[in-house]
Amino acid sequence: MNAITVKPWTADELCRLPKGWRYEIDDGELVIMSPGGRRHGRTVIRIAYLLESFVSSNRLGEVDGGEFGVFVRREPLQVLRGIDVAFYGAERLLQLGDEEGFADVVPDLAVEVHLPDERDMQRKVDQYLAAGVRSVWVVDPRKRTLTKYHAGNDPVVLTDPHAVVTEPVLPGFECRLQEVFNP
Repeated sequence: MNAITVKPWTADELCRLPKGWRYEIDDGELVIMSPGGRRHGRTVIRIAYLLESFVSSNRLGEVDGGEFGVFVRREPLQVLRGIDVAFYGAERLLQLGDEEGFADVVPDLAVEVHLPDERDMQRKVDQYLAAGVRSVWVVDPRKRTLTKYHAGNDPVVLTDPHAVVTEPVLPGFECRLQEVFNP
């Protein structure tokens, strides 16, 4: 009997893959995702703008975006996720440093803009929270919803366009849900 051994993927191998696709690693398995469409891109930019405006004016840390790679776990098998928008508070920002490549420090807030073909979003949320991300937002531009996750609490789903979005990780931050989707 022949045994087939599948070698787990590592972050170092991602750099050699074709451009134009989005890649993540989940427990050593390569996850290939199609590029986001215009609605996805506009929503990511809008959220990044809202957060960056608040964070920079209050000197709270840094907002990063563009699906940059963050190690959620390195052992026993790597989990590397591409976060749409992230907030690093001052303390984690010091740990993060000015490194090149993928980040080894998880953010305080991770925002994922849900794509129609994206599977296992709950798995991704659970991985973020287990790794120490303090808050996770899952934004669905098609349904125009924002779901907030905090470790140990039930998710909070915002659907009313006039609902006020607040975030304990960002004291004083607030916007209306409709601002996430429309300027």
